[in-house]
Amino acid sequence: MPKHALLTAAALLVTAATLSAAFQASPDGATSRRREFPLNCRGGDRLAFDTLAPLTDTATRVRLSLRYTGSVKAAGWKGEGLAPSTCAWVDRPLNTAEPLRVRVTLGIGDSMPRLTLRDTSLYWSFLASDSDSGYFEAAGYRLWFAGAGASPAPRMEPAVQTPAPQQRSRFRFDVRHLPLYALGWMLIVGLPAMTLLGAWSGWRRFAALYPSKPVHGGRRLKCGLIMRVTHYRSGVRLTADDAHLHFSVVAPFRPGHRPFSVPWSDVVLSRDEWPWFPFKGLPVIRLTLAREPGIRILVQKSVGEGIMAASGGRLTLAEAQPPTLAAR
Repeated sequence: MPKHALLTAAALLVTAATLSAAFQASPDGATSRRREFPLNCRGGDRLAFDTLAPLTDTATRVRLSLRYTGSVKAAGWKGEGLAPSTCAWVDRPLNTAEPLRVRVTLGIGDSMPRLTLRDTSLYWSFLASDSDSGYFEAAGYRLWFAGAGASPAPRMEPAVQTPAPQQRSRFRFDVRHLPLYALGWMLIVGLPAMTLLGAWSGWRRFAALYPSKPVHGGRRLKCGLIMRVTHYRSGVRLTADDAHLHFSVVAPFRPGHRPFSVPWSDVVLSRDEWPWFPFKGLPVIRLTLAREPGIRILVQKSVGEGIMAASGGRLTLAEAQPPTLAAR
């Protein structure tokens, strides 16, 4: 993989993660409000009101949790479908996945919960929504006694509640989406980066000067190389046939790096040295191409010797040339 492609990988992953977070977040950055529906309950001795805690902002309200049995029938608007100590939605019974408790805020000293345990003619209706935490949250409630003539669509009195803190939407990494992250990485950053790299290194210049030719067998060399100041660590393919030395890269790095084919008569090999630390001074082989001699191409010594052997005697190793102002 080219050196600069490696450097872009981290930025691409961050970009993909940012996009994924934007897609998974709600538009306003907060959890959408859940819809509430009427949940009706009938009094009875099997109901249980548990005190959770007094509200911190006032000493006159208390937080209660009502535990109940699910009704096998829909409650109906007046609770006519309920057996004692049971609860259900007005239009259907609770299913097995729904919780059997509802939390509500009442005034301290309110006698209605105690009365509910003794009087099966007392009904509660909660405007409830599922909290996804094992209980229903009541946003409002009302009370009535059997035969009191409850209206078909009762108006709920709001329950005083401690506002739940808004939870910020968090990015959740899902390994199943990794192929999508990789695709986004290639499309958003990878393709433009590889295209610019091809122009910067001089690869695109060589591709314009030496159009690609068909490859007829020959020896293939997989290697890294330096072109100008760009270090292609791997992914470069050199193929030597009877007429040309062919340059190409593996498919993922093809943008900006069209294959090109150089006639043997345009290739010159010479000794050179690795230009950078920590391997500065290490012997390498320089390839000079006749139509653009100012762009240096450096390969490992073993690769250069392999090219010379594959040329069938067309190439010999020249001595190192002194640097010129045209060298780039």
